[in-house]
Amino acid sequence: MLSTIHTVDCIEVITRFRKLGISSYDVGSVLATSIAQRLVRRICKDCCKEREFTDKEKAEFERIGKRYDATFNLDGAHTYEPVGCEKCNNTGFKGRIAANEILSVDDDIKDLIISEGSITEIRKAAFATGYRPLIVDAFNKVIEGHTTLGEVKRKLAY
Repeated sequence: MLSTIHTVDCIEVITRFRKLGISSYDVGSVLATSIAQRLVRRICKDCCKEREFTDKEKAEFERIGKRYDATFNLDGAHTYEPVGCEKCNNTGFKGRIAANEILSVDDDIKDLIISEGSITEIRKAAFATGYRPLIVDAFNKVIEGHTTLGEVKRKLAY
């Protein structure tokens, strides 16, 4: 079954189901994957202005990398400033791109859910299996030139 539920991230789906009165056993037995996404505006490639990352922006990448055990390669990387043109209705952005995170519920996470493990314990187990929060994907979208750090900050609370 595929369903939509509004939560802060894909791990909080477990909390939401529990608050809805669904037993931890039932959640753990049926939840296979949880995906969270936020749409961020895509930079307009027709008018954007390329520039180097500032020291403050580099520090932000470093802070998020340390917080989530992620590595961002900024060597030779650059970012873009939105400018605005007729093609993007003078916004500097055209279209949207999704920042995503995926929680794959393996046997260890399933056992934690069924045994009513805390969200902190479940989050720790998820990180051990390669889970990364959507802020990491969003920051990678900035490095790839799809969006801006300002747009990511505007759309994601981190």
